[in-house]
Amino acid sequence: MKDGDGQLLTAAQLAAGPSISPLGRLRLYSDQQWEEFIHEWAFSCLKSQYKQVQRASGANDKGIDIAGFRGAKMLNGVWDNYQCKHYNHPLMPSDAWIEFGKTLWYSFSGEYRPPRAYYFVAPQEVGSTLAHYLANSEVLKAQLLINWDKYCRDDISSTPVLMEGKFAKFVDDFDFSIFKSKGILEILEQFKKTPHYVKRFGGGLPPRPKPGVPPAAVAPEEAIYVSELLKTYGS
Repeated sequence: MKDGDGQLLTAAQLAAGPSISPLGRLRLYSDQQWEEFIHEWAFSCLKSQYKQVQRASGANDKGIDIAGFRGAKMLNGVWDNYQCKHYNHPLMPSDAWIEFGKTLWYSFSGEYRPPRAYYFVAPQEVGSTLAHYLANSEVLKAQLLINWDKYCRDDISSTPVLMEGKFAKFVDDFDFSIFKSKGILEILEQFKKTPHYVKRFGGGLPPRPKPGVPPAAVAPEEAIYVSELLKTYGS
């Protein structure tokens, strides 16, 4: 039996039905499962980049999901943040404003040194508008200031965070080019080289290729085998 692409189905595929692609599986994850996967990817695939990879979970994570630390100083040294977002749509600016706000406020407050790089990681990727902002740091800053009161002021801490005074100066001087996104296909390609891949996405043999057309004549290197086979049939 063949699938829609004309490939022969294996016995396992006939028994279990069509397989779900790794990307399809990731889109079925819960928020927590998505964070666990990104933690596992960062720990397994980015070992050469970081001295330690740490997952922060809970309501008071201060905008940190998965942190990769370059040295022993950790949050006070060189580090990168991987912000995990698992929605049923590509990330929009309205999904991200609060995360920008947390990073700015807690960096300003001395909770941590600003990360070297801040990556949004989402199974649906980032939408076109947010991608445009991430590629244009000055536009991103301007749009954040416009949206600050609506999305950030009252949702970062127990007291309103006002865009004024020293904090406003800190934001104006902040390097917004640290904010980026990480492509899911790149993550999967790296993760495929780890022993954890089969555990999450399965393995086994790939679908059998379509068989070729039998040759019209016996090849010279097959002559002895065919001759002996005919003798066996004859006996």
